[in-house]
Amino acid sequence: MPYPKVSFIIPTLNEEKNISRCLTAIRTQLYPQKNVEIILADAFSKDKTRSIAKTFNAKIIDNPEILHEHGKTRAMSLAKGDIIFFTDADNVLSTSNWIQLMVQPYIDDNTIVGLLPQTIPAPDTNSLDTYLGFLCTDPFTWFVYGQATTPRDYGTYYVPTKTTNSYKVYQFPINNHPLLGTAQGFGINKSLFTRNKDSKGDDILAGIKIIESNGKIAYVPAAGIYHYHVSSFTNYIRKYSWRVKNNLQRTYKETGLVNRMKYHSLARKIKMACFIPYAFSFVFPCIDAFILVGKHRNFVMLLHIPSTLVMAYIISKEYLLHFLHYKKPLGTYE
Repeated sequence: MPYPKVSFIIPTLNEEKNISRCLTAIRTQLYPQKNVEIILADAFSKDKTRSIAKTFNAKIIDNPEILHEHGKTRAMSLAKGDIIFFTDADNVLSTSNWIQLMVQPYIDDNTIVGLLPQTIPAPDTNSLDTYLGFLCTDPFTWFVYGQATTPRDYGTYYVPTKTTNSYKVYQFPINNHPLLGTAQGFGINKSLFTRNKDSKGDDILAGIKIIESNGKIAYVPAAGIYHYHVSSFTNYIRKYSWRVKNNLQRTYKETGLVNRMKYHSLARKIKMACFIPYAFSFVFPCIDAFILVGKHRNFVMLLHIPSTLVMAYIISKEYLLHFLHYKKPLGTYE
């Protein structure tokens, strides 16, 4: 088979605890390593992130804007691969033939724009992280997008334009687009996609731009990728408090839900407004939790109940503080 050149772009900031695991999975792939490039867009890490990355023959560039998406844009302009994979330091390729699986749709059809893996829970992570791994996002976004949250459920809403034994090709409608971001192992055909100024600050908006251009996206179910989403409930609260505050304060104007609102249907906007009543009803999250337990055959999905309540508390608290003009510092990017 031909072996297209691939580039892995990884934005980092003080990731010495994660980066070795991430890079080991890339460098042990059953794929010619001469055709595999790794570029770290590093926001001036103060730990051993850079020195560890150098042992894996990774290129390192500076990311003065700190945010992940800006780093990806900088690195993409330097990448030499035909296919660019965007991963984070907390991502790990789950199989040694991951690259081979992911490049096959491109080999079959070089007009494919996007290559989509399947996010899966890591086998050695905590219960909350496992729950979020099955959900493939946070409870608020899951509530809004429903079955369009994860590609394993796309068949509920969308009909593929092509189906093979190893992948499916979709062209999604922009007015009912799925949750799709250029992160967590998402690959793009460099010759057909450029991160423009309108989407360079937000990975989901970049995905929406691909859909808006009627680009073909191949979903590769067997190409699993572990996402170590959160380390604890405290980390979960910090991560999503930062995101909600940024949406309200607009400290980083190019990132956040507010930039994508015009692409959401009226039905999804109504669901956004209904999330707080849904969460605090307690009954409906309980019903969904048991449905999720049955679907994934794992009682860890009962964490949907406290996770949803915590998310509703975060949103309510930050909105109240914003309404009262109590402006807390945004803090460190999570």
